[in-house]
Amino acid sequence: MKQSAKAMARLFFTACFCCVLAFYAGLGRAEDVKAAAKPIKLAVFDLELDDFSAGGPLAGESAEETARLRRVTALAREQLAKSGLFELVDTSTSSDENLKAHWLRKCNGCEADIARALGADMSFLGFFRKISVMEQNLEFRIRDAKTGEFLNVSQTDYRGETDESWSRAIVWLIRHGLVEPELARRAQKQGP
Repeated sequence: MKQSAKAMARLFFTACFCCVLAFYAGLGRAEDVKAAAKPIKLAVFDLELDDFSAGGPLAGESAEETARLRRVTALAREQLAKSGLFELVDTSTSSDENLKAHWLRKCNGCEADIARALGADMSFLGFFRKISVMEQNLEFRIRDAKTGEFLNVSQTDYRGETDESWSRAIVWLIRHGLVEPELARRAQKQGP
């Protein structure tokens, strides 16, 4: 009986060790995929608020919402840069009026033209759509800067109007809606 228990324990630890090795090998593969491809020049525009809540369009963006948008924009840029897939292009040098007025979500794709003028390969436009204080949605759109075609449109719903809910939504959507699919696309393109 003791021999059997020892054999089972050895087998269990061997299996665990193999799983750990496979996990780290997979991480190495993701790093190989990132390193193999040249980073994409991405113009990440300031995140916007599209407020459909009762009275929201009349009241306009509050100071708290403006500050929150600045924080999550910085977080989005940090997450995208940290992925290793993108080289961020400075968007602050553009003098486009739509950019300054925070109306890119309504300019019928002009963000691609702005991105192209800034030397980017793609544009990243994200906005929080507020239906009510509790019901909100985050969407981002990525366009090819040369053609203006959509390359990725992703969205997620979330609850609450707090720094935490907005931050969690942007981190989750960047990871699951952009970074992981891009890594998978590059791995498939690169082959085994």
